[in-house]
Amino acid sequence: MAEWLPIVGQGMILLGLVFISFGVYAVLRLNNFYARMVVTSKVEAMGFTTVTIGAMILVGLDIIAVKLLVILLFELLTVSVSAHAIARSAWNSGYHLPPPPEPSGD
Repeated sequence: MAEWLPIVGQGMILLGLVFISFGVYAVLRLNNFYARMVVTSKVEAMGFTTVTIGAMILVGLDIIAVKLLVILLFELLTVSVSAHAIARSAWNSGYHLPPPPEPSGD
């Protein structure tokens, strides 16, 4: 079983990097600030979580894994709050969505 742990850990890190890559692509494709905000907060949480869990698997039961777990918990607690604070600040400062386009009468 111990010989599979490095493969599983590296696979988790690779999966996290794939999540982050999809997030970068989505941010480049979306043209709305609020849509980008949602994508970055969700993808960042998912990508960081899988990369950190993969690193915890690679280091094994060690004090480093405990430190990574604490960092992961603080990150998961703060990512949604910070995204909400940034979006609320943008809304309060007057950055609103443009109205949707009128439907064509075809």
